[in-house]
Parts: sequence; structure tokens; C-alpha cells
Amino acid sequence: MGKGSLLQRLGLARKPPLMIAQFREQVIEEVLRRQPGADLERLGDSDLKGPSGGETALGRAYAYYRETPRERELVIGQVADLVLHEPGKATPDELMVLVRPHSFLAGSEGETDRGLARSLPAGLIAVVAVDKPERYEFPMASELRDDLGLSDAEIWARAEANLLTRVNMTPPKARTGVLMGIKTDIGLASSLLTVDAFWEHPHLASLGDLVVAPVERDELVVVPADQPELVHALRNLVARRDNSNFLCDRLLLRRNGAWEDFE
Repeated sequence: MGKGSLLQRLGLARKPPLMIAQFREQVIEEVLRRQPGADLERLGDSDLKGPSGGETALGRAYAYYRETPRERELVIGQVADLVLHEPGKATPDELMVLVRPHSFLAGSEGETDRGLARSLPAGLIAVVAVDKPERYEFPMASELRDDLGLSDAEIWARAEANLLTRVNMTPPKARTGVLMGIKTDIGLASSLLTVDAFWEHPHLASLGDLVVAPVERDELVVVPADQPELVHALRNLVARRDNSNFLCDRLLLRRNGAWEDFE
């Protein structure tokens, strides 16, 4: 019996990646799960027309899925959001800073008008989103400026201020030899990566340089960088984590008040 067949029998073999047509069908399944009877039209080999008549190109999302197949559910959910998107004006109170993979940036590579975002290490971005009752939306920067009558800097300031009203700015206290988990229970723990004051709090600043795993949208796991056994345990935790809220499988280093990739 070959090694491959044994792994298959044990359920340990990796499944082959979806072809783009299969990827589109899974997007359609998710859209119909959310909105049964939605009027959808397949366009060409990979694109999709949604209920509002807007066309969604799946090529960029599919490419990101191929690079990070463990984030398949997240990417398909993101595309379903785009397909079901119905344009509506944003309000200042709805602005929120989220941390997401770079694939969440609205628009296409090379375009001057894209989402309002700032780069973070590990392939992540901090992006201004609109917090609608049913989902977050990720509009173009021009849409936000037109809807709100604000400059980019004013939009960022309002989104950051809204974030601070919704999160606890006091980190937990570290316990010797234990991984520190940070959650908000409202899906915003990863957004704390953008709040310098949170990382300057004595509970964290006293630990020196930090290694941080943004494993889920609402979970950060933190260890001191000078404790190799905890760093190893953190790597193991990230390698095992795999669910629909998974955010990133890379580690960040907090050093000198800034974020770096940790290798």
C-alpha cells in the first residue's frame, strides 16, 4: 500500500485545490444560503452577476485562496458579501477599523481608487469598514469621501475613535509560562493591532518585545519574545488552528512601538 493511499484512508491527505469553476459554485452556494432564491447569473468562466445587477470578478479572490487554502471559508464568505452588496450611504457612526488579509482591499491592483487601508506585516491590512447591521462592508475610499464629506484623515480619525468606544483598553495581566489570549467577544480583537496605546499599557510594555499571533478576527495570542519555549508553543497553536474565523498563520513582532514580521 502506497503512502498516499494510506494517508487518504486515515483522512490525513490534503484535498486538491478547487478549480475556479468549483470555487464559483461554492460562492453561489454561500450566497443562496444567505439569500435563498437570489437571482444570480454566471458570467464567463469565473465571474458572477448578483441580485442588484453588479458584476463580481472572482479571479483575485481565487488567487488568494490558492495561496492560502486554509482560508477558503473566509474568502468565499468575503466574495458572497460582495455579490450581495447593495450600495447605501455610510454614516460616521458606522465607521470601524478592521484588520483583514490584503484580499479584503476594495478595488484592483494598479487602480488609484481603492479601499482606505494601511499595510501591516504578515499580509494584513488595517482597513476602514462600514459596520452595517447584517455585515461589514469595505467600500472604495472615494465612496466614503462622497458619502461622508470628509477627508481621508478625518475618516480614519472617526473610525479609530469609534473603535476605542467599543474595546477594553486594559490588556490582561501576563501569567508566567502561559500564553496570553486577548479577545473582545465582538469580533474586534485583531483591530487592537492598530491601537498603539493598548500595546503601551504597562501590562504589555513591561514584558519587552512581544510575539503576537493574530489567529482569529477576535483572538490575539501574545508571548514575550525572550521566552523561546512560549514562542514554540505559540507556533504550534497557530499550526493547529483552522476555522471559519481564522485570520493569519504568521507571527508578528512588536518592537520599539512598531510591528514587524517575526521569522
